[in-house]
Amino acid sequence: MKVGRKQIESQNHKARRWLWDYIPLGLWLWLIYWLSSQPRLVEIEDEVGEVLFFKGAHLVAYAVLLWLWWRALSPARRLTRLTAGAAFLMTVLYALSDEVHQAYVPGRHGRLTDVMIDAFGSLIMIALLSRSKGLRQFPENMWRIWATALVQGSRAE
Repeated sequence: MKVGRKQIESQNHKARRWLWDYIPLGLWLWLIYWLSSQPRLVEIEDEVGEVLFFKGAHLVAYAVLLWLWWRALSPARRLTRLTAGAAFLMTVLYALSDEVHQAYVPGRHGRLTDVMIDAFGSLIMIALLSRSKGLRQFPENMWRIWATALVQGSRAE
């Protein structure tokens, strides 16, 4: 059986989608789960500093998770209500399941306030995606940026 050029390109596209979209999402989901499984991550003596550190970590971790869900759901890298809504829903459902998981880990507590912070981080990422074409095209656009910088750098010498 002959394999045509379009078939090979389609297979290459699928492989790239796995490499760029699905594997990072799976790894990030695993990282959040693993961190949630730890009884104590870091000891911070200052109570205010501890709250800021952990709540800030929630905000950033779930903003990144939304971005990864959105990439997996939007191969064309278009931010639509459907893709943003689906990514938000998947992110908040994972945040909720993570807090339920933490309720069963010794030394950890599942908190609804953490789910709200996670949802807020997700909304921040949606706002950033709606305003930043570079973020929507990252990391694919990094090769172009690096190549341009290298060419411009060699011209300057």
